[in-house]
Amino acid sequence: MNQTVTSDYRMNIYQTLPLPVIVINPCPDNFEVAFLNKEAEQLLNVSSDLIIESNSSKWISGLFSESKVDLYQQLQQVCIHKENKKIASCKLNIAGAIHSNRYFDIILSPSVSEEGAVVQIIALLYEVAESRGTQQNDSAILTLLHQKDKFLRETQRVARNGTWEIDRNTNNIVWSDMLREIYEVGPDFELSFESALSFFKDEDSRRRLSDAVEATLQSGKIFDLELPVLTAKGNEAWLKITGKADLVGGTCTRLYGVTQDITENRKIREALSESLEKLNSLIQTVDGIVWEADAETFQFTFIGNQVESILGYTAEEWLSDPDFWSNHIYPDDKAQALTYCIAQTQLKQNHTFDYRMVKSDGSIVWIRDLVSVIVQQGKPTLIRGIMVDITEDKLLSNLDHLEKKVLELNSKSDIETETLLLEYILGLEKLFPKMKCSVLRVKGNRLYNWVTPSLPEPYVGTINNFEMGPLVGSCGASAYLKQKVIVADIETDPRWTAFKHLLLPYGLRSSWSYPLIDSENNVIAVLGIYHYVSKTPSDMESSIVERTVAIFNMILENRMKTTKIQESNLLITQGQELANFGTWQWDIAENIVTWSDVLYKIYGVEPSNFPATFESYLSMLHPEDKGRVADLIKTVLETHKDVIFEERIIRPDGEQLTLKSWGRLLFDDEGKPVKMIGACLDITKAKTTQEKLREIAWLQSHVIRAPLARLIGLADMLKHELSLQSSDEELLTHLVNAAHELDDVIKNISDRTIQ
Repeated sequence: MNQTVTSDYRMNIYQTLPLPVIVINPCPDNFEVAFLNKEAEQLLNVSSDLIIESNSSKWISGLFSESKVDLYQQLQQVCIHKENKKIASCKLNIAGAIHSNRYFDIILSPSVSEEGAVVQIIALLYEVAESRGTQQNDSAILTLLHQKDKFLRETQRVARNGTWEIDRNTNNIVWSDMLREIYEVGPDFELSFESALSFFKDEDSRRRLSDAVEATLQSGKIFDLELPVLTAKGNEAWLKITGKADLVGGTCTRLYGVTQDITENRKIREALSESLEKLNSLIQTVDGIVWEADAETFQFTFIGNQVESILGYTAEEWLSDPDFWSNHIYPDDKAQALTYCIAQTQLKQNHTFDYRMVKSDGSIVWIRDLVSVIVQQGKPTLIRGIMVDITEDKLLSNLDHLEKKVLELNSKSDIETETLLLEYILGLEKLFPKMKCSVLRVKGNRLYNWVTPSLPEPYVGTINNFEMGPLVGSCGASAYLKQKVIVADIETDPRWTAFKHLLLPYGLRSSWSYPLIDSENNVIAVLGIYHYVSKTPSDMESSIVERTVAIFNMILENRMKTTKIQESNLLITQGQELANFGTWQWDIAENIVTWSDVLYKIYGVEPSNFPATFESYLSMLHPEDKGRVADLIKTVLETHKDVIFEERIIRPDGEQLTLKSWGRLLFDDEGKPVKMIGACLDITKAKTTQEKLREIAWLQSHVIRAPLARLIGLADMLKHELSLQSSDEELLTHLVNAAHELDDVIKNISDRTIQ
């Protein structure tokens, strides 16, 4: 137990020597073993630790028990003269040796401190059989030993190590020159325990050192302290003080040790500690999970505390399971994520990849993992990274893609509404794998199953054709109240009292319902969302579901309006066909004419064969009408006034038709004409009828009224020229009046016919 504190430096040197080495400490009235190198342990068939822990003085005596050499006297001579000494052909008693007669040459070499005291004696052993061949190396080995001892001293100076010793019998204190340099005192400084204690800055430091020394004096155990001091020149420093006591019969005879100036190391440690604190603080503020793992086994060696806020697991839970990461990747993503990460790591490539993980509450989180591969000696040894929660961005991106796809389908007239709703709901369930959705149609205050792809079929069969009401489940209440209804626990919510037996057997525990309301405040459908756990929607889920409701409202109402428009257009088209009435548009800048189907029929041409331009329109006019119509159109462009005119066209089959046309200009924001719109009515039959009516009117006016006029004239002549009895005159007067009335009727009929 007498190994000195400074031996750690020397022992490394002794271990490198190619000869057996025994290091001996000079003690009062005795000598004890401090160290045996491996060569000595192997030669002497003994363990260094066992010798040091036992009575090493007795062991040394036993080793030399068969020798005539007074080893104690030889060691005393080395200490007095401080010179090397050789003991030739010394027989050693080696325990367990096959050959008991073994002789050795032993060289004793003192290790002298800066104060000139022998602190250790190094014994080099040469077996005589080998010594004859190696004696010529003695001087070289001793030279090497002294060189290394000198190197040790220089190393101590560089390391700012100083030694000290207190002789408990004389209370004499010895400091090495290096220790005086550390405390910044001169050679005349009076040394005492009290004067040494005065350098320590505060009462706590002095108390700790005093207590440590006292404990060492009692037990002999080594103490090791780091304490602040104030040197003689007023400079602050940190010292590492290591001490050991030699006990003889339970009484301390010597207290010795090493003091190292660790001021710079302390500063470095404090700076490193501050940096680590800053790094740890930075890690905790990073909006992601910082981690480190073995590049070969993928076992995590570090995980940041953010794992708890993002995934719900503690760092201890994560690190306690070597396969925690892979076991908590969402099953559908696991194979791809592991394969990619392993492949990129083996290629020594930094990489980024996205995958889903299962949180502690069973919900799903999208993770973007940014991974750096640490390569040492050409081989990946560590991987470090940050896991970032991209759930919201990922969901919104996927939702954008889903909406775009559904809206593209919505633009196709041949896609049914049920197909659109099904496409959207399946996409929504893919975004939220734990969510099950349905859409119920509302008709006459009753709910009917519309689109329900994932709910249990037996339950779906029970949710068809039931009346809305405040206590008719989530969907019935939502449709009745015209507001969303969130039921976190179906089993306890009163709205499900009469219906929970239909749903609970399938494990569904929560139900959220959102009404789909048109612009006239009518509920047209209800979106239902179910989960297998009791829960309310998160902020993100609420945002996405509300967005889904808005999309569904738009699709359903637009589809309803489109249906009404299609019905109206059908009626208009049928009306145009019955009336032989067509519409047209003329894009003035592009000179493109657009006709309705009925107008093509009126003109007797096919859309695929007819060049739709203003010139092609003019080409079909009757030659006598072309100039007049062209001038009318020109006048409209100049005056910006509406126009009504008649025109004659000649169809490709030679038939001539008469049309009545209306025209109006449309203007851009700058008042420039950009388009002319109008309509054409086929009045050919009306024109024919009108001509016939005119003929009838002429006949009425000339053929019928002429004889009647002569009759009236004859009656007037008879009344004035003949002497008639009063009764005959009255009769004649009635006849004339009746003839005039008949003439007025015929005239009125003729006028109306002409009109």
